[in-house]
Amino acid sequence: MRILLIDDSQAINEMNSYFFKKSLKDIEIETAKNGKEALAVIENPDKKLPDLILLDLKMPVFDGYDFLEYLNSIEFNYKDQLNVVLLTTSMNPEDKRRISEFKFVSNYLIKPLSISQANEIVTDYMKAMK
Repeated sequence: MRILLIDDSQAINEMNSYFFKKSLKDIEIETAKNGKEALAVIENPDKKLPDLILLDLKMPVFDGYDFLEYLNSIEFNYKDQLNVVLLTTSMNPEDKRRISEFKFVSNYLIKPLSISQANEIVTDYMKAMK
């Protein structure tokens, strides 16, 4: 399984990496500090798309909304295979409503992520792949 963690906090990315590595043995994790770095990962023709993307909303340079809107606006063959989980500090109902417009967002979680939530994300992904 390949996971892309997108958060401007290195500490959050490291903690989430640890949690997913506890959940899965065969895992590849890549991190990005903002949406622009994440797009470089996704648009790299030499790399397989991530199976899961964990995305923060509030980041400098290119935030989570910019990232989602860009993905929504472009045409590429595997858009329907994207599985994005929002991991944010925002409890704003307007954020939840706005996120619901993106069909590739599968969940909206409040930081910090726990080991049990990481396990649940992996389990939900595995069920969806069957």
